Amino acid sequence: MLLKNRNRVKNSTQGVVDMNFYWQCFKLALVGLAVVNLLPTKVYSAPKIKVRELVVASAAGQLNFVPPPPPADIGIPGDRTGAGRRGCLANHHDSVENKQLTALVPITKAATGLEVVWGLTTVEHPTFWFYVPYRAQDVHSARFVLRTADNQLVYQTSVSLPNKPGVISLTLPTTVSLEVTKGYHWYFNIYCAQGKPPTAIVHGGVQRRTITPALASQLAQATPQQRAELYFANGFWFDAVTTLGQLHYHNPGNMALAQNWTDVLRFVGLDAIASEPIASCCDLMQQVRRD
Repeated sequence: MLLKNRNRVKNSTQGVVDMNFYWQCFKLALVGLAVVNLLPTKVYSAPKIKVRELVVASAAGQLNFVPPPPPADIGIPGDRTGAGRRGCLANHHDSVENKQLTALVPITKAATGLEVVWGLTTVEHPTFWFYVPYRAQDVHSARFVLRTADNQLVYQTSVSLPNKPGVISLTLPTTVSLEVTKGYHWYFNIYCAQGKPPTAIVHGGVQRRTITPALASQLAQATPQQRAELYFANGFWFDAVTTLGQLHYHNPGNMALAQNWTDVLRFVGLDAIASEPIASCCDLMQQVRRD
């Protein structure tokens, strides 16, 4: 009987100990949950594939350029480099470099995988930039031609070249306007001899697009440097390179602008002519327009 009573007491005491143990575990679990809730939550997501973009530090900020995708009906892919410099200098012995006629336009991969020479603009009368490795006396003539995507002639003109090799710019006259979203193809031809086919040709596409009211407001309040940044950030190559090129040309002693210009050209694969000077040029001589 005494043994039974002792066992009952022992069992009762063990039950109390077990209850205390479980209660302590429960309290620890509650504390653990509270601590976990206080910790910052980290959300994991799938890694994003980054599109190649240009980030160039500038005097006023950054030049960020993400090439926009070309339209599906881009047509002719284009060619941004022509014949070597000796194309018009076969009989001259003062040619030590072999740089090519070059259009200052990006090469962009289309959805089809085709690489195209192409860019966007916001304006009716865009400016086109080229590196010309010839002097005026080395060539017979130069010609700029603009056609629609279906090869209808829009405009053509003879171009007077500078006396020294360099980067030139050609702006469409006010009599020739690009229509919004319509595709155009431009050509810049160098003729070494009269009556002969062009020795060097570069050509590519351009399309005009409208801008948003928000971007228009930003551009209206921006400095020229800031406008270049905005154009680059929104993919408008022709407007951006024209703004930056004009800044560089009119501020030859500004090393920051010169570096920006060089970096932008190198980004689009134009290392060979990135440090070439911008020439004071060019006159559009004989203008012919066809509607």
